Amino acid sequence: MNESSTPPLQDSRESARPGAEERRARGRILIFVVAYRAERHLVSVFERVPPELFADPRVHFLVIDDASGDEGPDRLKSWLADKGIGNVSVTRNPVNQGYGGNQKLGYRQAIDAGYDFTILLHGDGQYAPELLPRFIRAWEDTGADIVLGSRMGDLGSARAGGMPLYKLVGNQILTRFQNLLTGRHLSEYHTGYRGYASGFLRKVPFEINTNDFHFDTEILLQGMHVGARIEEFDIPTHYGDEDCHVDGVDYAWNVTRETLRYRMHRMGMLCSLKYRELDEPAWRTQPEGALYSAHRAAIDALRELAPRRVLDLGSGGGVVAEACRAMGAEVTAIDRQEPIAGRVDHFLKADLMEPLPVDPFAFDAVLLLDVLEELADPESFLLGLRNQSRALDLTGLGPRVLVATPNVAFVANRLALLFGRFNYGDRGILDIAHKRLLNRASLVRMLDDCGYEIEWLRGVAVPWEAVLPGRLGRWLESWSGRLARVWGSLFGFQFLVLCRPRPGVEHVLGNRKRLEPVAADAVPAADPSES
Repeated sequence: MNESSTPPLQDSRESARPGAEERRARGRILIFVVAYRAERHLVSVFERVPPELFADPRVHFLVIDDASGDEGPDRLKSWLADKGIGNVSVTRNPVNQGYGGNQKLGYRQAIDAGYDFTILLHGDGQYAPELLPRFIRAWEDTGADIVLGSRMGDLGSARAGGMPLYKLVGNQILTRFQNLLTGRHLSEYHTGYRGYASGFLRKVPFEINTNDFHFDTEILLQGMHVGARIEEFDIPTHYGDEDCHVDGVDYAWNVTRETLRYRMHRMGMLCSLKYRELDEPAWRTQPEGALYSAHRAAIDALRELAPRRVLDLGSGGGVVAEACRAMGAEVTAIDRQEPIAGRVDHFLKADLMEPLPVDPFAFDAVLLLDVLEELADPESFLLGLRNQSRALDLTGLGPRVLVATPNVAFVANRLALLFGRFNYGDRGILDIAHKRLLNRASLVRMLDDCGYEIEWLRGVAVPWEAVLPGRLGRWLESWSGRLARVWGSLFGFQFLVLCRPRPGVEHVLGNRKRLEPVAADAVPAADPSES
C-alpha cells in the first residue's frame, strides 16, 4: 500500500493525550472503508458520516482503495484537508487484492494497531454511514463478537430501497439454506455492513480465506465455528447508481459450496484449514451418553470379558472407561490430556511413546481404542509394551488387548480416490492428525509381527448416529453394521480386534543365560602372513 494521508493509521495502544486510559477502557474503534472504483461516491459517503465521529478521539477511519486507478482517494484527501479532519488515513493498493483480500489488509492493520472493534463500510454509498454510531452502541451494549446490519428484516423495505427482486429472492434462498446447515436463525448472511471485535479476529485465520466476494460468508462461518456471539439489527436498503462488481451466479455457487464444506467439516467428513483446530476436541463436545459405534462394540466385548482391572491407553474423554466402571471394573487411564472428571478411577499423565508409569500387562484388559493411527511408530509402541512388562512370562499369553483403528480402505475412501478426491477431516478415518493409516491386511500383519496373537477381528459400522442423531442415523448405522459384518475390509468403517501379547524378547532372554559381551582386546589379532 502507498499514498498514506496525514496522519497514518495510529497505534491505539500508544497515546499521550489526557484521559487515554479511560478512552481505551471503553474500546478503540476503526471504521474501515473498502473502495473500488468509487470515485463518484467516496466523498459523499464521508459527507454523511455523523460529525461526532470525526471528533471522537477513540475513532479512526481507514480507507483502502483497491487499485481502482481513479481519482477517488485524491478527491477524498482534498475534502478531508478542506474540512480539517485528521482521524482518517487514506491508502491505495498498488495491486488489486480483491474484495476479500482488501478486507484482510484492513483487519490485520486493526489488530496490529491495537483497535478493539472494526466496522466495515463500503465506499460506494450502498450502506448508510449515518448508522455507524448504532454499530458502536450494539457492540458496547452486547459485547458481541460480530455485529451485522441486516437488510432482510423487512422485505418490503428492501424492495422499496431498490433491491432487485431476483437479488432479494436469491438472498432469501441462500440465507435459509445456510441457516439449515448451520443451525442458526440469521435474517441475512450477505450484508456487507458488519463489525468485528478484534478478539474474534485474532481467534480465526481470516487471512487464509478467499480474496473473492464470499469472504464475508467464510469469516461468518468461522465465527459460528468458534461460537462467536452474533448480533443483528435492521438497516435500510439502498440501491442507486453504484457499480456492481459481483457475478451473482458465481457468488451463489461459492457461498453454497463453502457452507457445505463448513457443514461437512463439522460432521468430520473433511477438514478445512479455515476451521481446523478452532474448536474443542470432539470428545469434549460430544453429548453425554453419545457413543461412537466402535465405542459401543468395544463395550459389548468388555461386557463379555468382565475384567476387574482395566488399563485405558489414550483414554480421550474416558467414555469407554466410564462404561467399564459401570460394569464394576477399576479403570486406570493414561493420556496426555485429562479425561472428563469422574470417568476413571486413576489418571496418569504420560506420553504413550515413552516408558509407561505402570506395567501395561498387569491388568486384566488393555484398551487401545483410536490410538495406533495417532502414533508415528506404532510398531515400536506395541513392541515396547511387551518388552517393558514384567507381568508377562513364558507360561502363556498375556491379558486381552482391545484395539480399534480406522479402515483406510473403507468403500467411501476407495470411491473418492477413484474420482480423484482425497479430503482430510477433523475426525473420522482421514483425521488430519492421523499419522498411520491401516487396512485389514496391514493391521493383521502389524499385530502379528509385533507379537500379538489375534483372537478375532470385526468390522465396525459407520458412526451415523454421531452425525445424524435420531431415527435416520440409527437406521443407517444398523445397515452399515450388517454390511461391515459381511465384508469388513470394504464396508468396515473401523476394525475392532481382540488380541493377546506373546512373551517378548526380554522375557525369553531373562529365562536363559545371556552371552557375555566380548572385550575388544580379547579378539586375537589377524596374522599378516595369512592375508
